[in-house]
Amino acid sequence: MNLKAKQFIDTWIGIPLVYSNMILAKLLGFILRRNHQLKDTPTEICIIKLLGFGSVIMASDALYSIRLKYPNAKLSIICSRSIHAGIESIQLFDHIYVIDDGSFFRVLTSGIKTVFQLWRVKCLWILDLEVYSKLTSILSLWTMAQNRFGFYFNDVAFRYNLNTHNIYFNTTIQVEENYNRMVNALGVESFQAFTIPGFPPRKNQAGLDQIAINNTCSELAMERKLRDGQLIDLCKAILNETNYQIVLLGAPSDQKNLDEFIAYSGLPSERMFHIAGRYELRDYYEYLYRHCALMITIDSAPLHIANKLNIPNLSIWGPTAPESRIDTQSGNEYLYLKVSCSPCAHFVDKLPCGGNNFCIQDMTTQMIMQKVKTMLTKQTTN
Repeated sequence: MNLKAKQFIDTWIGIPLVYSNMILAKLLGFILRRNHQLKDTPTEICIIKLLGFGSVIMASDALYSIRLKYPNAKLSIICSRSIHAGIESIQLFDHIYVIDDGSFFRVLTSGIKTVFQLWRVKCLWILDLEVYSKLTSILSLWTMAQNRFGFYFNDVAFRYNLNTHNIYFNTTIQVEENYNRMVNALGVESFQAFTIPGFPPRKNQAGLDQIAINNTCSELAMERKLRDGQLIDLCKAILNETNYQIVLLGAPSDQKNLDEFIAYSGLPSERMFHIAGRYELRDYYEYLYRHCALMITIDSAPLHIANKLNIPNLSIWGPTAPESRIDTQSGNEYLYLKVSCSPCAHFVDKLPCGGNNFCIQDMTTQMIMQKVKTMLTKQTTN
């Protein structure tokens, strides 16, 4: 199913389920009088995050801190098939429950199977990391977990009647801070950074000969992309003004588009190529870790992977604001024009620009290259 189909189902099936289940939850809460205090040690702590692998990377420090707080509890996650490979690659979870999002029937059957599996857990805690979804709130409720943690704010005020523990999602702060606040609600007071096993923070940047460029994203973020003309001009500038090769990043589904882009650009293929679909994710991490001196990327999962691998990066922002997604004091560079209608993504269904993302299109090659040169100079002088 595509994103619009998923959103349609979440709205038109989710709304009646939400309000009917609110009544059921209140009734059962009154009858059962379950104790939702955190005195009992959980047997399993299960995370719900169906879409957005980058969000799981952003939450990984908080989730790893849960593991350290409750070492005897199984840490699991419910995710969609589309991000399953990514979740598996970071080796953070003991078990992965996969919701097959290929069709509505598959979503329904795999969801019911997951609920049945979780019913067998004696002391289950659920953390719903989705912010807007109605159906994940229902999924959380139907697991009948002793404690169910979830975000709420005005747009999803109904959740206050479905979760046992509600954490306010503050849209004006960095997303990771919201994840940390949710984990605080589980009793976690100290946080430790998560490192993808096998990839300790990279310290030596010498001898690296490639600049990675990521201009691909999921259906959730198409308005964040550079236009083809901008990308060609950027590649030309890098090849003309530096000695680096360019490696274009992407998922297997991007392979054909990137082949066509390279041919269309007319740039020398011996210095510009792509690796979309050529590596399994662990090998993809290894490639970036061993070869890339710098990553230039829009706001999507590779940005957060680069941060985990300690790869210097220049991030490009338009419909989303950098302050909400990254540590702007980390030493990495970012480019953000901060136009009057930004940020708009996640806040409106219909973009103010109608999809004509001038917040990205108005960025010039000179603006981007100035940042690139600053970062490359910083590497050679350190």
